Amino acid sequence: MLKENRKMEIRSEISIEEKVILNDALDGINGFKFDPITVITNGVEDYYFICKVKVIIKSLRMKIAKVHVRVSNNNPQLLRIEGIE
Repeated sequence: MLKENRKMEIRSEISIEEKVILNDALDGINGFKFDPITVITNGVEDYYFICKVKVIIKSLRMKIAKVHVRVSNNNPQLLRIEGIE
């Protein structure tokens, strides 16, 4: 099975569908509120969200994060959260 190599696209406007994908992937993560600023996507399965992060616990100092989500079979899966300094 060959995968089509698609170019990544950067957008500052996040669609409602993309917000749903992000919220579904982050479901169950407590103590953080992720507010998406930008989305980087190939339009098929990989989504990288750049988010402002609000934390409930002040000792956690993440202010901006990159969230990597992969969608397979209409099921968003959280792959990674990276803090950006």
